[in-house]
Amino acid sequence: MSRLRRVGEHRGPAPVVHPETEPFWRGLGEGRLQLQRCTTCGTVRFPLGPVCWRCGGFGHDWTDVATTGTVSAAVTVRRATGDPLWAGEVPLVSAQVDMSDGLRLPGRVLCDPDAPPPHGTPVEAAYLATEDGFGVLCFVLRNGSRVEPREGS
Repeated sequence: MSRLRRVGEHRGPAPVVHPETEPFWRGLGEGRLQLQRCTTCGTVRFPLGPVCWRCGGFGHDWTDVATTGTVSAAVTVRRATGDPLWAGEVPLVSAQVDMSDGLRLPGRVLCDPDAPPPHGTPVEAAYLATEDGFGVLCFVLRNGSRVEPREGS
């Protein structure tokens, strides 16, 4: 699979890295998008967890997955909640992305918050680096895609 492009530094709250999910966060920091694959039935899964949602199997390995997809839904977040570190990050665009291999992943889209990408906009996975060597998944518009701000935004 393709390598992820580093597109900046993550300035929000640090990801909560559990030993079970550490390979995901470490992989992002190395420019790889990898998810758990059940060793019993082969299902690639997200969200990450100790048990396969399809067969109930406990074993898994890690596999690189597609890095391109299309926006399924996107919203502009204008108010920070929770950790005060988010206050400097809004407004931002949060989206669900249908990846080319059939998975659906959530993430921030780095684009004009007054022009969130509509359904079907092509995007590519990228990452924002953290101070501890991990990465945070984000998406960028692909192939020169451009979304114009809406009237009244």
